[in-house]
Amino acid sequence: MTEQHWTVTGPQTIEVDEVTTVHAHLVDGRLDVVAHEDPVTRVEVHSVDGRPVEVTFRDGHLVVGHEPNTSGGLAGFLRKWTDFGGNARADIHIAVPARVDTKIGTVRAEALVSGTEGEAKVSTASGSLLVSRTRGPLTLTNVSGDATVRDHEGPITSTTVSGDVVLSGAVEHLTSSTVSGDVTMDLTTQPDWIKTNSVSGDLLVRVPDEAVVEVHASAISGRVTVGGMQVSGRGGAVVRSARPERTHLRVSTVSGDVTVLGTSQHVSDDGPGPAGHPGVHGVRGAGASGAAPGVSWIA
Repeated sequence: MTEQHWTVTGPQTIEVDEVTTVHAHLVDGRLDVVAHEDPVTRVEVHSVDGRPVEVTFRDGHLVVGHEPNTSGGLAGFLRKWTDFGGNARADIHIAVPARVDTKIGTVRAEALVSGTEGEAKVSTASGSLLVSRTRGPLTLTNVSGDATVRDHEGPITSTTVSGDVVLSGAVEHLTSSTVSGDVTMDLTTQPDWIKTNSVSGDLLVRVPDEAVVEVHASAISGRVTVGGMQVSGRGGAVVRSARPERTHLRVSTVSGDVTVLGTSQHVSDDGPGPAGHPGVHGVRGAGASGAAPGVSWIA
């Protein structure tokens, strides 16, 4: 198929049929990718300041933004443009059929992805990210910008350095990695498993039923609290559920705190509540001589 190419220097609308994937890369400004019911993909460039916006279409693959060559992927785009001191700013709205796969990368620009049902990969260096009412596999990567996911349905993989992340929705599998950014998971259905790694960032997990969460925790100085009971200290611990159905939570943290709550619970400023929550057993302090039933300590 012949390649189609547009160089956009001002407001312009471009419509393309039979798009299967969208890759959009923007240095600064705003980038929206929103699902609609039409079969056509519509690129609306509202403004361009500085470098032009390149639009390329070939074999179902639509590329929009400040990087026409995507051979280096999102990581290559971010490496190339993060230290760019010139002017490359645009305001772009892309309307896509819901099942189109999307890959979004920004340096400082704000980004929105809404309503898509294909695979989505969203990355930023320092811009803010909002993903809303999406379905399918979602990969979220941010360096220092904050990221929010609302009402997502499907698995999530989240990686952040110092930006805070808020994740919500019906998520059966969730993988999270952070250095110093805080991560909040507010899940509307009981997940099968969650895997999380943190250096100093705190993790809050809210699930419908915290009593079925089985926690495998490895912590240096971080505090792990499940359903109001605290397990803290050096080494590792396993907090076992008393029920056959289980959500497996695997936590590795250096100094970040981990809190697991049920939907009806809230975070108290005074710390964990009293021990003895039904279905989960816990102890305070790795040096305790007699761990309560249901808790195993790992040297």
